Amino acid sequence: MVSSLLITFYYFICLNTSVVSGELIFQDRLEYLANRAEDAYPAKLDSTVIYANQLINEIKKEELISKYEEQMLDLLGRTYRRMGNSQRSEDYFLQAIELSEQRSNIAQLGDSYNRIGLLYRGTGRYKEALMSYERSLELKIQIGNENSAAGTLNNMGTLYRAMGEKEKAYNSFIKSIEIRKRIGEEDRAAAAYLNLGNWMASEAEYDTALELYEDYYKIVSSKKDTLEMASVLNNIGGIYNLKGNLDTALYMYMSADSLFKASKMKDDLEASLNLSIGIVLSKAGNPEQAIEFYKTALTISEGFDDIETIGIVFQNTGQAFELLDKPDSALHYYDLAIEVLEPLNNKRRLAQVYENIGVIYNQKSSPEFALNYLLRAAEIFEEAENDRSFANLYNNIGSSYFYLKQYNQAINYYRQSLEKATETEYLEVEERVTAALAEVYRETGDFENAFKYQQLHDVYKDSLLNLERLKVIEELITKYETERVEAENNLLLAEQAQNEALIKQRNAENRVLFIGLLALIGSITGIVAWVTYSNRKKRIIDAQKESLYQTKIDSLLDRQQLESVSAMLEGQEKERKRLAAELHDRLGSILSLVKMYFSSLDDDIKVKQPELHASFTEGNQFIDDAFKEVRAIIREMKDGTISGEGLEKDLLELLSKINKLGIEIKSRIELDKKLDTIVEMNVYRIVQEALSNSLKYSKAQLIELELSDKERLEVMIKDNGVGFNPNKIPQKEDGDLSYGVGNMENRVKLLGGEFKLISKDGQGVTIDIHIPLVDKEGIWGAPELN
Repeated sequence: MVSSLLITFYYFICLNTSVVSGELIFQDRLEYLANRAEDAYPAKLDSTVIYANQLINEIKKEELISKYEEQMLDLLGRTYRRMGNSQRSEDYFLQAIELSEQRSNIAQLGDSYNRIGLLYRGTGRYKEALMSYERSLELKIQIGNENSAAGTLNNMGTLYRAMGEKEKAYNSFIKSIEIRKRIGEEDRAAAAYLNLGNWMASEAEYDTALELYEDYYKIVSSKKDTLEMASVLNNIGGIYNLKGNLDTALYMYMSADSLFKASKMKDDLEASLNLSIGIVLSKAGNPEQAIEFYKTALTISEGFDDIETIGIVFQNTGQAFELLDKPDSALHYYDLAIEVLEPLNNKRRLAQVYENIGVIYNQKSSPEFALNYLLRAAEIFEEAENDRSFANLYNNIGSSYFYLKQYNQAINYYRQSLEKATETEYLEVEERVTAALAEVYRETGDFENAFKYQQLHDVYKDSLLNLERLKVIEELITKYETERVEAENNLLLAEQAQNEALIKQRNAENRVLFIGLLALIGSITGIVAWVTYSNRKKRIIDAQKESLYQTKIDSLLDRQQLESVSAMLEGQEKERKRLAAELHDRLGSILSLVKMYFSSLDDDIKVKQPELHASFTEGNQFIDDAFKEVRAIIREMKDGTISGEGLEKDLLELLSKINKLGIEIKSRIELDKKLDTIVEMNVYRIVQEALSNSLKYSKAQLIELELSDKERLEVMIKDNGVGFNPNKIPQKEDGDLSYGVGNMENRVKLLGGEFKLISKDGQGVTIDIHIPLVDKEGIWGAPELN
């Protein structure tokens, strides 16, 4: 009996052990399938679907309650979204949300709401996307998951930007970055850097956008994330495209395409790249080739059900047909674009399409139809566009009124166009609209203003020619940039493949790259020498021109001549600042990229090719020297220019520099009013010339400057130097001092003011200047419309 009980007890223990063991084995299998499904995503989407479905089926077969079920439903939602099947993606996300709600799986529920929000945003369902993001953020905060909450805030910023809610978008991005930094996850702020960069680019803040993109690129390149590297290079290409540097833009797009293909992933980025390449080719005068890329982009976008990109492709295809002088085909594609974009409420794109249609009707001599579309575009731009878009649009509206012979309206819109173009330094529009103003004033018989704007047009035209010359430098740098991109892509492919054959190939490429570096150093040295020579030659020519202009001022007898001189001086000031900015934006940014790239190769060469490391380090130093030389040239070209941040700040900065020379400075600057740009520029030049003369000739220990704008603008510059007899101004061989005094007096006359110089031998120099704040004679102000 006892033995029978022992046998029964033993059998019971074995049975329970077997059951527990079986449950553990089954749980291990579920974990195995879940890991295989997650590991396959996103590189092998088909495998992800197989493993996820197998896991779900086994859970249902055993009638278990497992967290893996809602996790796999969410993964299938992500997978089908990436595969372009938005309906199946939504179905799986909703199943994951419902199951997570039932089981109170708060963490999974927050993630699923965030991801379905991404789906809704991508398909233009902004209201549903916002509700999903808000619910996701609430849940993540509830469980204290700050890192994940920061990601949702970043997504909300992107959505708000698409909805035109700029302030909410900016606040969301900033909150996301602040959270990442606070919890020590700054690398996870990559998405926020990217989205902020996209936003700044849309607001024409191109330098800020490039800096944010560079921050993002550093993070994703450190992780060898080829897909995201391709994405941000695509965006950088877009910036250079907007800035008119088509060669650099095209190479950025092509390098992004190379990285995308290396990633071997399926993504709608491929459509974006084909679209971007088509846009650059169209701008470069190859619309037929561009249309082929647009066709490819359209096919890919339709496969991903990307409605917004489809509308953009239609818009750009219409522009390509415009360039081919096929207006009817262009209007057909513009109509398709409107049909797609209107339901998405994409106001910015719609306004651009309306403007394009208006331009076509102007060309078809139908200004009434053109004006209808252009004014609809203007109404939208008032809500959601930047000043550059206004500049171009107002110019086109002015043209419509000109064709309708409504000249006063035409002048009004042309003047607004010029104002916006000047604010944003939009040189191409400045050149076009000044020519248009000259023409409309000729039609109305106002030859005085016609002459003025023709003079301005000539200045802007010369500036455009100077920009073309700078492209010669960029072409040399771009040749090297191509080699750099190809080498980087090959390096990434080698790391991904991880086989001996490709490693040998990479080492060979590095040796070729080093030889190319030596050649590049010689090229950069030649470029720097050429830029230095051109800069010095231009300063000599500018000095000769300014001398000629100042000599002519004395002989100007009427208001028309004074306006012409004013226009020329203003154009010269803009040209100096523009050339310095172009060198900074183009050559400076490219040299920064070159430096960043070669710094990233340092460890590879040190480990794999130590015999070349010393030479590589020396070559890297040469690039540093070249970068410093270019920065010196930029500073030299900008020397003496006005910053645009106000006369008071510019003068205080100038006095600070003089004070560092050991000269005591006393100043009293009381400016309460906003001065005209022309007044600020000329007053700055006058004070600069007076201080320069004091430093060179007076041997003064104290210089005083007083500036106020109570009833009129009053300027007093005084020193305690050796002084001189004004009737016997000391001359250098080149007449430098007499020319400087005459220069100051002429500038004061140009502003309708009074100039007085008081000096005696041994008693220093005092200069008193009085300039009217209101331009009663119309000498430096813009002419009023009748």
